[in-house]
Amino acid sequence: MAKVAIHHMEAYFQLRPSSSGLISPPDPSDRSLVPGKHVYGKPVRQAAVLVPLIHSPRSTTFNVLLTLRTKHLRNHAGQVSLPGGSMDADDKNAVATALRETEEEVDIKPGQVRILGTMPSIILPSAYQVTPVVGVIDSRIAARAHPNPDEVAEIFEAPASLLFNPASYQLQTMQLRNKPRKFWELHYQQFRIWGATAAILHHLAQEVFTFMESGSSQDL
Repeated sequence: MAKVAIHHMEAYFQLRPSSSGLISPPDPSDRSLVPGKHVYGKPVRQAAVLVPLIHSPRSTTFNVLLTLRTKHLRNHAGQVSLPGGSMDADDKNAVATALRETEEEVDIKPGQVRILGTMPSIILPSAYQVTPVVGVIDSRIAARAHPNPDEVAEIFEAPASLLFNPASYQLQTMQLRNKPRKFWELHYQQFRIWGATAAILHHLAQEVFTFMESGSSQDL
């Protein structure tokens, strides 16, 4: 696969089709989940995450900022995550939610993020419908980010060469409530990236790979 550069991501979000629809989850039992319905008996709640592309103006390559959640949180404790959370009543849209949560979690201000676009949402078994928002952050700003200790144990960056290569992801199976469940997973250094975070990144990796293979990124 050709190396994914920041201009490929910019071109993809300028030229790709609408972000409507849903990300197909890796587990077949979740593919029947639809917006506006209950999920395993629970009402669906809206949420958003930021996919922060960390880019130096002196380079075409980039990283993705990720967080390690603290172990005392109620949901997804101790897991690698993208900055984000539930939509508040005051949030205008998913972009506003993702930017607000990013500021709360890692102290990167909304005005420091250049939004490229949104992705299709994904409905999780936890009854959250999560909309990923993709934005670019200058590496000098990202270097000054620091974690909110109530939510984030650690901030780290993983290279786009890993995260946007579909071959990096392995389909794994685990037992949950006495049932086998499938999920995407990859590893970077000591970090295990899996679950919803991996599903979102894997979807975007596949989309960008197809976009680059089609030659559409050369149209700009």
